[in-house]
Amino acid sequence: MKRFFSILLFVLPAMAADGDVVFRSDVSLARVDVQVLDRDNRAITGLRREDFELREGGQVREIRNFAAEEMPVDLLFLLDVSGSMRPHVERIAAAAREALRLMGEEDRVAIMVFDRVTRVRMPFRSDLAEVDREFRRLLNQESFNGGTEITLSLQSAAAYIRKNGRRNARRAIVILTDDQTGGARDEAAVLRSLTNAQAVLSALIAPDETPGWQGSPRTGRRGGSSWPGGGGGGRGGPLGGIILGGPLGGGQRMPQGGGRYPGGGGGPMGGSRTHPAGTAEIARQSGGDSLPVDDASALEDTINRIRQRYALHFHLEEGAKPGQEGRVEVTLADNARRRYPDAEV
Repeated sequence: MKRFFSILLFVLPAMAADGDVVFRSDVSLARVDVQVLDRDNRAITGLRREDFELREGGQVREIRNFAAEEMPVDLLFLLDVSGSMRPHVERIAAAAREALRLMGEEDRVAIMVFDRVTRVRMPFRSDLAEVDREFRRLLNQESFNGGTEITLSLQSAAAYIRKNGRRNARRAIVILTDDQTGGARDEAAVLRSLTNAQAVLSALIAPDETPGWQGSPRTGRRGGSSWPGGGGGGRGGPLGGIILGGPLGGGQRMPQGGGRYPGGGGGPMGGSRTHPAGTAEIARQSGGDSLPVDDASALEDTINRIRQRYALHFHLEEGAKPGQEGRVEVTLADNARRRYPDAEV
């Protein structure tokens, strides 16, 4: 299976003959984060550098550096606090205390909430006890009513993690939502925002309580959801062009004292009518996945999958520039394919 990946652009230091460090601006190191799942949708761990093959623009590139779970993670929770979402947020808050024990000492967590606007409840923190306290505070302080603006809220979350996420960390957004929005649906715009933020989206999808919708949630083999707006199957498709070294320090300033983050929506929602925002499909195309929130282990599985990704670093061809787009394909090498014939990257 071919995927397009978003990657980071670095300048590599090279060693001169006398041992001094010399920076060469013509050599750029890019990073691709990948996950490998078996036929039962479980992460395959323990793979090595030689188990992967990487091509850029059809040309084989040497994997120069390789990392697995030792990379730190910046994880942003994006919680839908619109009407009918309280029991689902309560479920995640209860599960978070146990699930977040999977996080490492250098990992950080932030919390944003949204309805018609987006609000930063807690900036990135490494203190998991503070995360637990904030979950309890927001349950007491949020009103859980009103409409939902998902597309702009996802873009707002991407802008926040783009500005505040660490360059050397995996960046992930975990959204909890029923996928019903009163705003415009624009999957391409959200995917572009995630690409620019170098972030993957994972979705926890709550049952839609909208009158008139009937059916039961079904998940595909790879976590792709058949919930309303979730897309079909579980296999990923193209994300789009790769952004080589998109600005990492961008984003807009948060108003003092909290309030809505720029781009967080807030306009008229056109009454009470809602429609699917395509959240599960966006997650799948970003390289993440989606799970029904009422699965007992949904949050734990999501965090595990974020942490169990592999980071592959390779040199871009000479002359590559920030903002340039290209294609990267990652597959398992023959020896790994023989060991895991049903694996999917």
